[in-house]
Amino acid sequence: MEKQELYDVTPPVEDRFKSPFSEANGACATFAPILSEDGRLVGIFQGDSQNPDILGVRHTLPEFVAMADGMEDIRKRFGL
Repeated sequence: MEKQELYDVTPPVEDRFKSPFSEANGACATFAPILSEDGRLVGIFQGDSQNPDILGVRHTLPEFVAMADGMEDIRKRFGL
């Protein structure tokens, strides 16, 4: 699935989960899988828990992994 095609998919609110990192506060990021027609994970939806109807951001799997790796590096720099 191409990057632009990921925007054709908006996971239902009930499929989304809050980021454990920010779950304690009111507004936080939500995430949901984007699956291909055959059920394979092809992307990640990132939305906002306070505004579930907004378009949100779609990440390809390599983009999401790079973002997650980057967050780990930032945490290490802060000693977290």
